[in-house]
Amino acid sequence: MAKVAEKSAAASPAVNEAGLPDAAQLLAASVDAMGGAAKFDALTSYYSEVQVTMGGLGLTGVAKTWWRGGDYYSEMEMPGVGMIRTGSLDGKPWSDDPINGVRALDGKEAEQAAWSMAMTLCLAPEWKRHFKAAETTAVTQIEGKQIAEVTLTSALGDRVVLRLDVASKLPVSHSFTQASPLGDTPATIYFKDFRVVEGMNIPFQQVMDTTLTKAVTTMTRFEVNGPTDAAKFAMPGTGVDTVTPGKLVDGAKIDPEKAAAAQAAAAEKAAKAEPSTKRKPGKG
Repeated sequence: MAKVAEKSAAASPAVNEAGLPDAAQLLAASVDAMGGAAKFDALTSYYSEVQVTMGGLGLTGVAKTWWRGGDYYSEMEMPGVGMIRTGSLDGKPWSDDPINGVRALDGKEAEQAAWSMAMTLCLAPEWKRHFKAAETTAVTQIEGKQIAEVTLTSALGDRVVLRLDVASKLPVSHSFTQASPLGDTPATIYFKDFRVVEGMNIPFQQVMDTTLTKAVTTMTRFEVNGPTDAAKFAMPGTGVDTVTPGKLVDGAKIDPEKAAAAQAAAAEKAAKAEPSTKRKPGKG
């Protein structure tokens, strides 16, 4: 995992210009509350399994995720829907689902796919990897608790509002606009049931509330720093023999013998398909 910035009172003021708590200090304090920077810096990989329930739709499923230093692969099998997969290798994210098929992700959708994997541990420990700026934009009262809202801004201008309990410093929720081929959807994810695993205090339940439905994920397995299969991370069909329609082929990678054979086969096929122009004897 990327190095987590150490908390430094001298480097940051206690409040920003609006009189609100400094965002960097709040985030650093949240990392401390979740186990400390050293624990997250030592995290090189993880594997998780979660039960997914969409009560309003009557759907349930199991999601499995492998993460290693920013590379990741996640799959979710949901009866009635099918297999949904996402992955990324060397900063090249992709998605595969029954509606859109296999496709490379770009823009805000790619950004969100990357930080959504960090969401297993909440965003505070990984915020500098995925966002360029953080600013405390409000402190409000929610259910009797003082909640600080920290707005995280990505390189493409996407914004996520992360809410932290001012007393415990633990993450409470975050809100964002989810990008997808079907359109943008406002969403809020709530973090619940924090438990300590290998010294890290992480949420074992997350509730995602959108305008369309509510999904509850409950973690049933979480393993850290175990072996990972790198073959899972790459986009399906990106092997050396794969050709993307419309994409120029590197001439240095063309096998001359195979190319000559292919040309001969194509010429033979064209000759067989060409209609005869010879006249039959005694005609016209």
